[in-house]
Parts: sequence; structure tokens; C-alpha cells
Amino acid sequence: MHNCLKRIERLFYEKTGITFKNKESLLYMKIAQLMQKSSIYSCEEFWRHLLNNEALFGSLIEELTISQSYFFRERVQFDMLIDLIHNDYIAAPSILSLPCARGEEPYSIAITLLQNGIKSFFIDAIDISMQAIAIAKDGKYEKRECKNIDENTIKKFFDNNDNYYIIKDLVKERINFYVMNLFDKNLLHFGKYDFIFCRNLFIYLDDQKKQEALQIFHTLLKEGGYLFLSFSDYFKTHPGFVKIAIDNKIYYKKSVI
Repeated sequence: MHNCLKRIERLFYEKTGITFKNKESLLYMKIAQLMQKSSIYSCEEFWRHLLNNEALFGSLIEELTISQSYFFRERVQFDMLIDLIHNDYIAAPSILSLPCARGEEPYSIAITLLQNGIKSFFIDAIDISMQAIAIAKDGKYEKRECKNIDENTIKKFFDNNDNYYIIKDLVKERINFYVMNLFDKNLLHFGKYDFIFCRNLFIYLDDQKKQEALQIFHTLLKEGGYLFLSFSDYFKTHPGFVKIAIDNKIYYKKSVI
């Protein structure tokens, strides 16, 4: 039984990069709960199903990940985004938000750009959770979730519907949402970006996966592009990035020598 659970833990790590080191008891409890929900009572049988059933693996992702964010989190980074766009004369910025959770971050980015007169841009938003992406595409949020958004922004970019605010189409149409994993090789075919927002993911990765993630971001960024991490995120060093904002976790892509 224990060896089987360790194989599942390893598979999840390899596919998502998320480690449960020192949290194995939580992992095993969640696996047991999903097995019960799926009417599977043998760990070996569950393992075999995981290898061949994408829907079941997706359910495991939903059990083991938390897609949580809020609008305009770490707001100073949005101000710095505008400054960088103007200072670097980027006419039509391309932006990747990953993980985008339930859409709060990419919608906040789009609203910030529109508020600052930047009308030509596109945003790709990616999350590993199918449920989170469904909510993001719907763009419907309880009013209490929008409490830190000022009234003028609400009126301009949201529709009012009873206990909910709904993102207007003029914002929705600027964002492409995808269910995908950072370590999915298909991501490398998306193209190049001026900016990547990857906030509050590194806290779930070990050093090896952090370095793999940074290499992916280096590939996805245009020359001179920027990587935004959360104030809580940390990595040791990487030859392809130099920090430009010490307090605000913003990194500049340089060529690897």
C-alpha cells in the first residue's frame, strides 16, 4: 500500500511539479477520499486508472490544489507593469498569467491596461484546475470577492447581477483561458511573451522544479521580457534572469551565456 501511494505521489510531482514533502499524510488522506468517491477500493487499481484516465487524474488535481486569488493582489506590480510598458515602448504587450486561478489576476491585468489607455494587447491565462478555468471563463464573482475594487472600476468593467458582479465582454474578449500544466510541453508552442505573471506557485515547488520552471519561462519570454513573481516566492539563482525590483520580485530576461 505504502509503495503504491509513493508512486502516486511521484506521478503527481512529475506532472505538476507540486511537492508534498512533509505533507504526505494530507496527500494520502486526499487520495483515500477520491478513491472512495470513485468507488475504487484498491490502491493498485487506482494507480492503474490514473495512468490511463485523464479525467480521474484531473479529479486528483482538483483534490490536491487550491486555486485561490483575489483582484489586484500585490497592486504595486500592476503599476510597475504600466511603467515598464511605457518605458520600453511596448506597443502591443503580450502577457501570460500562470497559474491564473479563477481569473482574478488576468482580469486585473486587463482592467489595468484598459484604464491606462492601452487598448492593443493580449493575455493568455492558464491554470491546472478545470473548475477554476470554468469559473474564470464565466467571469462571475460574489460581491464580497470584489470588495477591494473601487466603485468606478466596478461600474465600468462589471455588470451588476443581484449578489454577483460579472466581468463585461470588453474585458473577457481580451483573455484566452486554457486548462494546462506549466510542465506541459505544449505550452512551449504558445509563442513569446513580453510579461509573465507567475505568482504564488514557487511556494509549492522544490528547487529542482523551480529551475525547470524558470527555464520554461526563459524560453517563453521575448528577449528583454519580464517575469513577475509573488512577494512570497523565492528561488536561488538562474543565469537567465536578473532582479530589477528588489522588493517587488520582478526579473528581467537576459541571454544565457
